[in-house]
Formats: sequence, C-alpha cells, structure tokens
Amino acid sequence: MNVFVIDIDSLRPDHLGAYGYQKPTSPNIDEFADDAIRFDRAYVANSPCMPSRAALLSGRHGVSNGIETHGSRSQVLSSPHTWTDYGGDNALERARDYRTLPEVFFDAGDAAIAVSSFPRHPAPWFYHLWTDFHHPREPTTGGPGEPTDPPALENFQTPRGAHVTDLAIDALDDLDRRGGDGLCYVQYWDPHAPYKRSDAEVERFRDGDLPPYPTQEQIETHHDWDRWRSASDPYLDHSLRHSEYETVENREALGELIAHYDAEISYVDAQIGRFLDELRDRDLYEDSLILLTADHGEEFGEHGLYREHWSTHDGTQRVPLLVKPPADARIDVDAGGESRDHLVTNVDFAATIADFADLDAPAAWQGTSLRPVLEDSDADWRDRIVVDHGLYTAQRAVRTDRWKFVRTYNDGEWDLPDRALFDMNTDPWEQENLVGEHPEVTAELEREMAVWVEAHVGEEGDELRNVARTGPAGLELYQ
Repeated sequence: MNVFVIDIDSLRPDHLGAYGYQKPTSPNIDEFADDAIRFDRAYVANSPCMPSRAALLSGRHGVSNGIETHGSRSQVLSSPHTWTDYGGDNALERARDYRTLPEVFFDAGDAAIAVSSFPRHPAPWFYHLWTDFHHPREPTTGGPGEPTDPPALENFQTPRGAHVTDLAIDALDDLDRRGGDGLCYVQYWDPHAPYKRSDAEVERFRDGDLPPYPTQEQIETHHDWDRWRSASDPYLDHSLRHSEYETVENREALGELIAHYDAEISYVDAQIGRFLDELRDRDLYEDSLILLTADHGEEFGEHGLYREHWSTHDGTQRVPLLVKPPADARIDVDAGGESRDHLVTNVDFAATIADFADLDAPAAWQGTSLRPVLEDSDADWRDRIVVDHGLYTAQRAVRTDRWKFVRTYNDGEWDLPDRALFDMNTDPWEQENLVGEHPEVTAELEREMAVWVEAHVGEEGDELRNVARTGPAGLELYQ
C-alpha cells in the first residue's frame, strides 16, 4: 500500500471551502474532501514549522523530541543517538524505539520519498532516513512584478507549487521503481509569505465578508505597538507589492492582505489538483492512504500580529486534516465527506500511517492511530490535548471540548498574561480571558498540563521551559 502525505505550509482550515469558507479558494481540495474524512478539531502538537514537522516525523511531542523552536535549539532531534549515555548492549534495540516515520518505512524495505526544501530551513534531522529526496527551488526568473535577481528571490521558503508538483510527479516514478509500496511526502510552501500572486489573481478574492476580528479599534491599537508584524510594520509591503496598501490602516486594508493570502491558497490548490489527478491517472488514488494537512495556520491581527504564526491561538495551531483511507480499509465507502470532531494532533499521524501500512509503531511514539475514529464517528477518544508554541513566544495550551487554557512562559514583546482561559464554545476567536471568572477551571487545567508534561517529557527535560528561559527564536527580529 502507498501513503501520500500532502503538507501545506501556513494553511488555515477556515479558508477552505471544505471547512465552510465562502470564497472559491480550494475547489480541488474540496473535491478531495468529498472522498476523505474531515477532522474539524485537528491541531499541530507543536508550532510553527520546525517543531511541527519534528512532531510529525518523530511521532513524539516537542517535550520528548527536543524541538520546540527555530534557530540553534532546533538542530538536533533528541533520541538515543544524541544522548551522552547512549551505548551498551541494548543500544541498537533502544534506538529502534525512537525511529522516525521514514525510518520505519526504510527498515521495512519500503520506499520513503520526500519532495521538500524544508531541510534548508535548516533542519538537518529532516533528511534522515529517506530512500529518495527531491529538492524544489525557486526558478531563476520572477513572476509578474517580482525581482528577477535569483540571489534576492530564491530561498528555502520560495519554491513555487508548480515546481513542487513537477517533482512530486517525478517521485511517483521513484515509487514505482522501488516496488510500488511506501511513503511519499510532498511539502508545499504556498501560502507561506512572501505572497507572489499577480493583481489579477488577487482581484477575485477582494470582495466578500471579513472575519469579525480584528475590529477597527483593535487595528488602531496595533499601530501603537510598533513591533514585528504589527499593523504598521513596513515588512507587510512585501505581501502587498501589487496594492495601494503598505500597512494595515483599517479593515479595508486587512481585506487586501487576506485577499493575497487567499490567492496563494487558490494557487497551491490548483497544484494539488494536478498531483491528485496524476494519482488518479496512474491508478494510485483509490488504493492509497492520503493525508492532506498543514504545519500550522496563519494569524491576521486577531491578537495583534498580521501574517504571522506566533502563538497557541487557533489561527496558528489549528490545521486542516483530510484523510482518505485506502479502498480496502474497513471503512464505509460512503464515509467520504463525513467529519469528525475528535481532538487530534499531528503526533497522531505517524501512528495512523504505520497502522494502515501494517507496520509496527516504535515504542517511543506518543501518538494514537486515528483508524478507530475513521472507522466509527462514535469511537472513544481522548477528551483533551496539549499543544506548544515556541517562536516569538513560548506558550503551552490545554484544549478540551469547551476550554482552552494557555500558559505563557515567555511573552516576547507583547505583554501577554501569564495565564489565559477561553471558552471555545462561545468565544472561538479567543478574545475574552476568563481566568478571573473561572479560577477552578484554570487551576484544574494547569494541574493537568503539569501531569501531561511529566508523562511525555523526554530524557533531556522540558525544552519549552528552556526556550522560555533563554528567549524564543525570532526575538532578534525586533531588537
């Protein structure tokens, strides 16, 4: 059986038609959703890019795999290979307990193929251990209105979806050459900034309703901040190069920024459609497990930062998750298009993939296979998750059916409260901190957070607290 993981950077679920968005951003993803099961409360265990993908590949939370931020602290995935006391008669056996997802396929003799520029982040641990690795890069000439100087344009975040899809189609030949069974991971940077769509591409997304937050009053307050990615940050004009707007002065300018984001989603949606069509043409679609997800979302001023991923708020932490099981799985053929409201994280993805591929999950993996939930919408499941964020801020959150409790260990430059509590049923935009109104709930969730850390923390301690003490990556951008 083949497994295809489509990983889209910075993609919010509430900007997809499959999740109720009214603008035509995602016809191909929406068509795929008709064959898949949609998870409405999927989160990344760690954000943003580096910690998220470490959690996905390792099958472990950041408190175990040691990657909670970007920069120098993100270069080594914690495992027996990196511990100073690694050795002894059982060393190899212990190391097998900590294998990554591609290692599991590799050791089984199956293909493990990746199409991604992500190792250039740099993330050296991401290379280990694939049978084939394809590196997309930016073309040497720019698009409409873009610079044509390759050194100024090309970096690890700029490869276009069209080139990624070209390489992903080539990767299918690798899969066939290696026997036809295995894992194929395809990573798109769009819609991550910088936004590169033409004015004509953006135009069709300029009309329509805006989200309720930020309000005009909040936007004006954000101008007073004069901080990284605040409403007045001139860096925004990289996104608005085709527009009269250079900052977010008002809600009209907010709409322009969001239109550019939506145009990027539309672009990558077309490329994903190309890849899925290729799977269908090669008769690979029906019999494969296909997961479509994101490494994190993107915030647009709901809490003060624009076009940025910087917190445990849902704008950053919640992601789309569409899972199409193989045709021979024990899942009702009519289940396509159904939804699940179970609380899941991307740490569960590796366990799910191993389950469907009939491979044993390593003992150190901390996720749970989603297969029972896919098979039965009423399946018993966990009633809460814990998620971390480590760029610009250092935060940990507990999410239950009703509540989200956020503990901020380092607030960067934003004067955030140490503790925040949100009623996600009545306040899904997380605007009203209810710590004072519900001290018992706050205390209970903070206790449960501590218990969770104790159960999941790795050999080298709670890395998020280390990040908080030394300062999360990204703070140097506004020194």
